[in-house]
Amino acid sequence: MDAVPVEVEYWPHSAHRGLPFEVLHRSELVGRSAGLSRRQRVGFHQLIVCTEGAGTHWVDFEPHSISTGAVLRIHPGQVQRFVPEPAFEALMVVWPFESHPATVGGSLWYPGGTIPTRWHLDAHTLARVVGWIDDLRDEQDRFDGSRQRARLMGVLLHAFLIRLAIEIPDSEPDVSHLPPAYLGFRELLEKRLAERPSVTEIAHELGYSTRTVDRACQEVTGRTAKRLLDERVALEIRRLLTHTARPVAHIGADFGFTDPSNFSKFVKRHLGGSPGDIRRLPDERTEKR
Repeated sequence: MDAVPVEVEYWPHSAHRGLPFEVLHRSELVGRSAGLSRRQRVGFHQLIVCTEGAGTHWVDFEPHSISTGAVLRIHPGQVQRFVPEPAFEALMVVWPFESHPATVGGSLWYPGGTIPTRWHLDAHTLARVVGWIDDLRDEQDRFDGSRQRARLMGVLLHAFLIRLAIEIPDSEPDVSHLPPAYLGFRELLEKRLAERPSVTEIAHELGYSTRTVDRACQEVTGRTAKRLLDERVALEIRRLLTHTARPVAHIGADFGFTDPSNFSKFVKRHLGGSPGDIRRLPDERTEKR
């Protein structure tokens, strides 16, 4: 069994090279890409809008039920898996990290945070969103590789994401009401994830007491700061164990585990099995744990 999922970077169809994004139908992608039923760690932003049928799409080892009107947002670094059957049709918009407009939300999304990544649209809203995506595709079909056309496509992507934020407020929620201690904690945790810093270290670096950070995390998520930290580290370890062939001992060392037994205990406590067990499990069993 090949247990190492494929790495997928933004690489549009040859006819669309140079585009800051690509629009395609799910059936097109399935038809031209091999290995979609295996886990993939994506290096780009992705929006899936279901237009017909129903099925399942896995993101970070969790199943998402998809039916007509469902919108699924996938961020760079997440692990996804397509489920071939039952098939559903969807419009997909994909764009690389560098094309994501700085003025549009995205940096405030964190795994396990409060910003949702799945929505369901009523028929009227779905028609509007599909119309906007159709407009993007029309312009994509006119793309001639010129710098001016590329600039135009960048502006259109920006406008589309702003329209989406207006139509679906949850896709770019107002986070101004969230405690600064929580936002600072999540941001610093992402920056220093491989170091596996303690809550005390993060709080000290931010200039807060540990109690303030913990209270802010519980206020926003209902979970302690320590639990959020451990869950985030465990997710990244699972991604690496199931996505790469990097030796288990090296992954443990990457996260500051100098004793392999302590690394194994951490993985078993948070992921339900030893590092080797998690790595050897087929996709479905890994995701259902």
